[in-house]
Amino acid sequence: MEPQHDQLAEDIGLFRRALIPDFLLGLLRRMGDEEPNLLQMASLYALDAGPHPMVRDLAEQVGRSMSVTSRLIDQMVRRGWVERAEDPVDRRAKRLRITPAGRDYLRAFERVRAQAQRQLMTYLTDDEQRQVSEAMALLGKASRRHLDERAQGADHVA
Repeated sequence: MEPQHDQLAEDIGLFRRALIPDFLLGLLRRMGDEEPNLLQMASLYALDAGPHPMVRDLAEQVGRSMSVTSRLIDQMVRRGWVERAEDPVDRRAKRLRITPAGRDYLRAFERVRAQAQRQLMTYLTDDEQRQVSEAMALLGKASRRHLDERAQGADHVA
């Protein structure tokens, strides 16, 4: 690996180590008893990202068995984050959808993370904060392209 990439990886790691403790503590305070586990969060993001998979599709995506994924879906349905809907082609099959409450939960999670990042930015000068904001705008642009490309790929598969 090139020295520039090593330094970037080191800087990203340092940023995360400074960010994560405050982020996680803020998340615990904000989320209260609805504290999610990593598998629930990954599943919500997978459901938020695109087409409405069946349980077996989500199980494959998150690398878990059908029984583990079924229990996971049951938990998220009880919390109101996910719903099952009849597949229009095969009425015996159920498709999974993130609910508005599930999507709101993800956006709240993202707001807590963004707040922790903004707090860390207060240690920068005004000019450095502007540079970070510009860089984040570029990353946002790249993210939109990536998500559009992923959605187009999913459209071709579906």
